[in-house]
Amino acid sequence: MTFKELLIQELDNVPDPLIGEVLDFLQFLKAKQEEEHEDLQDARVAIATVRTEGTVAWNDLKSEINL
Repeated sequence: MTFKELLIQELDNVPDPLIGEVLDFLQFLKAKQEEEHEDLQDARVAIATVRTEGTVAWNDLKSEINL
């Protein structure tokens, strides 16, 4: 049985308020994953800039990776 099937089986046996909490948590995890992906993309852009231009301003780099 897959994880998805196990999750669906568990959801069939819990009350709606708990399903709402599970949904909220799942949406939180998805948003967090998207944000981490965007941060990684920003870091890759900064590294590419360093490779093509030879350097990048420290403040620009911090801005690119949201520091």
